[in-house]
Amino acid sequence: MLRAIASGLAVLLMVAGCAQMPGGSADTERLRNAIAIDDVGYVQEAVRSGKVSANQRIAIPGYLEGAPLITIAARYGSLKTVRYLISAGANVNARTPAGETALMLASYFSPDDASRGGSNSYEVVVRALVEAGASLENEPHHYTPLAYAAYQGHDRIVRYLIERGARVDGDAEAGVVYVNTPLMMAAIQGHMDTAMWLLRAGADPRVRIYLGSTAAELAQKNNHRNILTVLRCAETLAPGEPIAQKCAGR
Repeated sequence: MLRAIASGLAVLLMVAGCAQMPGGSADTERLRNAIAIDDVGYVQEAVRSGKVSANQRIAIPGYLEGAPLITIAARYGSLKTVRYLISAGANVNARTPAGETALMLASYFSPDDASRGGSNSYEVVVRALVEAGASLENEPHHYTPLAYAAYQGHDRIVRYLIERGARVDGDAEAGVVYVNTPLMMAAIQGHMDTAMWLLRAGADPRVRIYLGSTAAELAQKNNHRNILTVLRCAETLAPGEPIAQKCAGR
C-alpha cells in the first residue's frame, strides 16, 4: 500500500488534458493544480458555483475511479483547502480507491514530497483533520495513520496522534498482528526517536506479524543495529518498567 501511495498520488500533476467537471466549464486538471498549490479561492468558487461538491471525487493518475478532494489536499499539505473543505461539509474519513484517508496521507507525506508548503504544513493538516473528527484508526488488518507517520519518522505527528489516543499496537490480539505495527514500521526504517516515543507510550516490542517477525527482527533484517539493541532490551522489560532509563543508553 505504501508503494502505491508513493507511485500513484506523487504524480497527480503529470496528467495532461481537460476533462470537464459537472455543471460548468472548469476542468479536472485545473482543479487538481489549484488543490496542489493551495489555491483555495479557485476551489471555493468551484464549490460555490456548483461545478463540484465538497465531497467530489476527481480522476487522478492511478485512481481513475476518482479520489476525494480532501484526500488530494491532504496529500499536498494544502492547509487552506483542507480547512475550507471541512467547513463546506467534506467527509474527513472519505477514502481513495486504495483505502487511504486524508489523515493517513497527511501523516505519510512531507514538504519534500509536495510542490509547496511550510515545514509544518502537514502537521497542521493532521491536527485540523483530527479536530474535525478524522478517525485515528483503520479497518481491521490495515495500516493506521500512526503506522504511516512512524514509517516516515514524522515524530511530531507520531506524538500528536499518540496524545489523541491512537493505538500504538494497532489491532494486535494476543501478541499477533496481520500488518506491521507502528513500532515495526519505525524499526524497518531505523527511526530510533520514533521507536522510543512508541515504546514510552506502551508499544509492545514482543508483538509479532502472523507467521512472521517482531520489530526487533525487522530491524535486524534491515541492518539497523542501534535500534535492534534497544528493541531487544525492551523485550526483556516487564510492563511498566521505564524504557528510557533501562534501554535508551544501549
